[in-house]
Amino acid sequence: MTTPIRFAQGDTVRHPKRPEWGVGTVRSIQAIAQPDGTRAQRLTVDFANQGRKNINTAIAPLIREGEAKPVAPAKPKTRRNTPQPPLPQPKTAKAAASVTPNGDGSAGNGSSGSGWLDAMDPDGAKSNELWDLPDELSDPFASLPERLAATLKTYRFSTEPRALMDWAVVQTGLNDPLSKYTRSELEQAFPRYVRDRDAHLKDLVRQLKRENNFAALKDAGRGLFPAAQSALDKAIRN
Repeated sequence: MTTPIRFAQGDTVRHPKRPEWGVGTVRSIQAIAQPDGTRAQRLTVDFANQGRKNINTAIAPLIREGEAKPVAPAKPKTRRNTPQPPLPQPKTAKAAASVTPNGDGSAGNGSSGSGWLDAMDPDGAKSNELWDLPDELSDPFASLPERLAATLKTYRFSTEPRALMDWAVVQTGLNDPLSKYTRSELEQAFPRYVRDRDAHLKDLVRQLKRENNFAALKDAGRGLFPAAQSALDKAIRN
């Protein structure tokens, strides 16, 4: 059995399943025992983007800020994931205004995901922290259903201001993404992320179909919020 991490007052932590909460500071600690006898801690934590939360470390194991985390083997350096210069600004205000994201984050210029996105990344090869998909979506140690579940969770993000900022926190690991990017840059990068995420979802669904694992697709559709349900239904139909 893995020994739970013991925290001290003043420790800075992150919630691995709620990265959008940002960094938290442990304010108080109470030792508790679980029904099975496992010792744990009940922490009061102030998170930068979520406020005060009470955390049972037996249920939600936290990670100390800056602590090494288990990671999958490093991806081979390809043109897609080789670090590139920061996100460029549109050359003119007119060019930036010519495309407005639709409700689903796709480009609103009548094209099929091209236009300014291709101008920003003409060969689809550049990598950027704002639009690179999180590793958990393609984790080689996770099963296809687990990758599908992780992908569907990302449909909680949208161009709505709060959801967009939560997305940026997850993507960058910054409590305040606006300290590095402008809101305009976030709004411009989000459709690129959506395009790659939607393509990834379709690929996962195709793989499950090839394996005749329709039970996993049915299970994945239970209890989804509307945006995720719509995306899954569309991927299954295609």
